[in-house]
Amino acid sequence: MRDVAKICQNLMLAAPASYKANPTGLVRMWAHECQRVWADRLLFEEDISAYMGYMRNGLKELTEYKEETVFEEPLIYTSFISMCKGHEASYKPVEDMEQLKDVLEGKLQEYNETVQTMELVLFNQAMEHITRIARILFQPNGHALLVGVGGSGKQSLSKLTAFILNQDVFKIVVASNYSLSDLKTDIQTLFMKTGV
Repeated sequence: MRDVAKICQNLMLAAPASYKANPTGLVRMWAHECQRVWADRLLFEEDISAYMGYMRNGLKELTEYKEETVFEEPLIYTSFISMCKGHEASYKPVEDMEQLKDVLEGKLQEYNETVQTMELVLFNQAMEHITRIARILFQPNGHALLVGVGGSGKQSLSKLTAFILNQDVFKIVVASNYSLSDLKTDIQTLFMKTGV
C-alpha cells in the first residue's frame, strides 16, 4: 500500500495544466513512477520481464494508449529541470537526454565554482541516477540507501543532486580513532541541522 502512495505522491507534484490536454503524458508519468517504485528494485531479468508483463496487462485496460508510446525512451520525469530554468518546481518529462545533460553540466560547473571541484562524467546512466536521487530527495521524508562498490560515484551523484535541490550534505568521516562518543557528537550535530 505504501508503494501505491509513493506513486500517487509524485503524480500529485505535477502541474495539472501540463496534462489537461495531454492524457498520454499522464499515462507516461504513471509508467515512470511504477518503474521507479517497483522496477528499480528488481535485479534479475526474469523479474523485470514479469514486471513488464504486469505493466502491459495494466496498459491493455487503457485501450487508446499504445505500448510503444507509453514506454518510449527516455521515460524520465523530474522537477529540477524547471527549477534550474528559474521556474517553480514542476514534475515534467525530460524531452531528451541532451536537455538533461545541458542542465546537469551547468549545475556541475556551478558546483565546481562554488563548492569544490568534482570531476564527474555525466553519461546516460549517471544522469538517470541523478534523477532517481532527486525524485527521492524532493519527496517529504524521502530517503534512500545507495549501494555500490567504492568509487562507483554514489557520493558524487548524491552531492550534485543535493546541490541542485539546495540541500545540505552531512557526512560522517570515520577514522581509526573514531569512537562511540564521536558518533554521538555527529548525531547531535545532524539532529541540530535537520531539526532547527
